[in-house]
Amino acid sequence: MKRILTVSLLSLCLIFAITGCSGDNVKDNVINGFNDMLQYFSKYALTDEKDLQGDKTKGEDTYTGSYHAEYDDFNGTEYIFGGTGLERKNGNDLTVIYELTVDSGTVKFYWRDKNEEKIIADTSDTGTYSVTLDEGDNYLSLEGDNFCGSLQVTVE
Repeated sequence: MKRILTVSLLSLCLIFAITGCSGDNVKDNVINGFNDMLQYFSKYALTDEKDLQGDKTKGEDTYTGSYHAEYDDFNGTEYIFGGTGLERKNGNDLTVIYELTVDSGTVKFYWRDKNEEKIIADTSDTGTYSVTLDEGDNYLSLEGDNFCGSLQVTVE
C-alpha cells in the first residue's frame, strides 16, 4: 500500500510540475482524481467480508454500515470499516454506535487514523463514539487475543 501511495504521490508531483499554474481547475481535477484513486484502492485494506467473523451490511461507502459478530477464541485483527483519502465525499464526521460484550480473553475496539489508535472500548461497553476523519488512513478495527464475546456496531 505504501509503495502505491509513493508512486501516486510522485505522479501527482510530476503532473503539478507539468501543469504549473495553468489554472485551479486542472489542479482541482488532479487532486480529486488522486483522492478517488486512494479511496478505490483503500477498500483492499479492509478485511475481506468472507474473512470477517460476523455479518456486515455496507453503507453508502466503505466508512459506513453495520456489523454484528460473535467471537469464539478469536485471535487477530479485523478492519471493519474505513478507507484512505484526502477528503470523504459525504463529509468527514462519523458516529460509531456500538455494543461490545467481553466474555473472556482480551479485546481492543478502536479507530485507527494515520497518527494513532483511539481506543473506543476494551471491556464490555455500549456507547456512541464520534470521529472526524483525518487525511490518510482511517479504519475501525477490532483486535482480539483468545477473545470470546460479541460486537454490534453501526457507523453513520
